[in-house]
Amino acid sequence: MNNFLSNKSRLHQNLEFTLISFLLIFPKIDLINILNFHQGIRAEDLIVTLFAISLYKSNLFKIKKDDFGYYFYLYFIIIFISIINGLIYFNQIWIILPRYLEYIIILIYFNRSNPNLESIFLILRIYLVANFIVVILQQNGLMGEFSSLGYQSPLNLTDDRPTGLTGGPWELSNCSAIIFFTLLLDNKQSDFKKYIFSFIIIYLILATKSRTIIVAFIFAFTFYLYFNVVKKKNFYVFLMILISFVFIVILNFDIVVSFFYDLKIYLELFPIFENFIFKLEKPDTETLDGRLWSMAYRIEHWLILYNQFLLNPFTIVFGIGSTLMYYESTLFRILFGTGIIGLVFVLYSIKKIPLHILILLIINSFSLDLLLSFKIFITLLLYFFILNKVKYDYRN
Repeated sequence: MNNFLSNKSRLHQNLEFTLISFLLIFPKIDLINILNFHQGIRAEDLIVTLFAISLYKSNLFKIKKDDFGYYFYLYFIIIFISIINGLIYFNQIWIILPRYLEYIIILIYFNRSNPNLESIFLILRIYLVANFIVVILQQNGLMGEFSSLGYQSPLNLTDDRPTGLTGGPWELSNCSAIIFFTLLLDNKQSDFKKYIFSFIIIYLILATKSRTIIVAFIFAFTFYLYFNVVKKKNFYVFLMILISFVFIVILNFDIVVSFFYDLKIYLELFPIFENFIFKLEKPDTETLDGRLWSMAYRIEHWLILYNQFLLNPFTIVFGIGSTLMYYESTLFRILFGTGIIGLVFVLYSIKKIPLHILILLIINSFSLDLLLSFKIFITLLLYFFILNKVKYDYRN
């Protein structure tokens, strides 16, 4: 009987390992196309459905106040109220609700199933190695890319930057940056593992040439070093990390030089944002440097939402809901979408997040809609799940 229970437990762990691996690693490819919809049914949708069936049959769907991610459950209610309020004035994109429901099902599953930490660390390392191999192949024109359109050959790419197994370079670099800080929570890893995977992560981030994420990572890593290494007087650890970082920078010197050269150009964004916030003016792309066009197009996109947000006191307080699919900014999705109420709730909810992760998310959230990315959500979920579990194990 004991052998049967042991085998059953092992079978469950293997299945769980496979499903979580698919959620994080498997590319965004439509398995079943849906007519008139940009996105069809994907592997993650089927896995979430399996999670939901498992929870339903086990009668474990009940949400508890001490659940990991409890504030996220409450935020879903705020989103729903905002969409109802926004429906009075604007057409709504309802597809956002099923996506959030998927997130909630995964959160409940993690709370009830309590996956093994060692398995999660292994999944994260497999993700990095797999993407490292794919990126090298993509950089040498030996492999195409995966996107919401499916697989595209090296001769027909939509982006000259490597995307790995994700839907875009910004998604790969964000996931890699989050995994960097997640692996630092593994106190059982050897120094060799720590440095080799740190090297892979920094290589992936630099290879994507995602400027916002590079800035966010540098600031986040600086704060992490100060509070966790320098302040604790671990001089030799700090020195080893610094030497490793310099070595990686030398290998990617052209990218680093280009980044600091571009930095001077970005100072022009300050008056552009001043006109956007106070005068509701969009920038003139004809007079702008080409490197600022992506931000200029974002501002033009945000002006639509900003004008809707300022319609009346109700839209300012409760938000406009989901009037567009992509907001090109998590911060503006929160403010414009759920109003002052949503913003205050989020500010209260993030009060216990480690400072370096908060810095990483805030900088990246300004120009990227992180909440709509399934891969980034899963990566963040794994980070906070491990952080919560490590703290609990430490207390007990």
